[in-house]
Amino acid sequence: MKRYAKHFAYAGIAIVFLWTVFWMVTAQNILRRIETWRTVQAQSGVTLEWDQLDIKGWPFGWRANVDKPRAAGAGPSAWAWSGERLTASLDPWNLRELRVRLPGAQEASFGTGDLETKLGLRAARPDATIAFDESGKVASLILDFEALEATIDGSAPLSMRKLDATLSPNRPANPDHRADTLDLKILAQGVRLIEPVPALGRDIARAEFVGNVKGSIVGRETKLGPALRAWRDDGGTLEIKLLGLDWGPAHLTAEGTLALDDQDRPLGAGTIRVAGWRETIDALQAAQIIEPGPAAILKIGLGFLGRTGGTNDGSVQVPIASQDGRLVVQRVPVMRVPPLKLD
Repeated sequence: MKRYAKHFAYAGIAIVFLWTVFWMVTAQNILRRIETWRTVQAQSGVTLEWDQLDIKGWPFGWRANVDKPRAAGAGPSAWAWSGERLTASLDPWNLRELRVRLPGAQEASFGTGDLETKLGLRAARPDATIAFDESGKVASLILDFEALEATIDGSAPLSMRKLDATLSPNRPANPDHRADTLDLKILAQGVRLIEPVPALGRDIARAEFVGNVKGSIVGRETKLGPALRAWRDDGGTLEIKLLGLDWGPAHLTAEGTLALDDQDRPLGAGTIRVAGWRETIDALQAAQIIEPGPAAILKIGLGFLGRTGGTNDGSVQVPIASQDGRLVVQRVPVMRVPPLKLD
């Protein structure tokens, strides 16, 4: 018995030794890959910097700890990002999934000059997951934030109880206007705006988006405006499979297609189902967002021409469109739609 116990002990020591050697070699390989990746990104105009980087996590996996990470790139939006710390974990039983945590304050900026926007983020649970495909390219980015606070250009914080988002890039061989290039899923719950919006208030119970981008905005252009216009001119569209919103008296879901017209105004059409529409129209009229005439016509149109679809909540489903700088609901012009500020 003692003999077998000794053999088991030797085998255990050998396994621990071999695993330790493998772990150390892999840790060094991870560091080399990170440096190689940083060099490749620099060649494409993206700079990656940090104060300190080390690999820990023995014996159950590998954890990269990055102090003061910073990244910046030209690209269509001239973006930059910095954080207090970044932790990336990789498990030996799942090498295609990288778990990332971003504790502390995060700062990001987009655009240049008068169009520059600065965004500050801090979350109680700042988790993200990056999944890779067989070739090592990013297959999806999943964000899982709780108790999130965001500031825009130094404003008072906008808060969210929970934010879930999934971005999945597609890489078609020929990214024309018919090809899906990016899938998006976003769900925000318990949103408290910086300032209340007339008629709708300050608190959004739920905001949800599911859709995809058709056509590529990646090209020779390095600024957001020209890149989006090139995407538009090539027939690019945003396909909205679900847009959901519970905000004040309004509870709506919508679907449709959205693009830009030649004056940089939203252009598209779809359908929208709205519950609480009477209360919402009254509130919009009281806030002088909709004039009394269109408000009355809209009520009549929704009451007589909208169809309930068999629901018991009093909701109506109607066509909606944005064309020639006007938002049209059930063929009734409701409000102006200004051009987007792209320059």
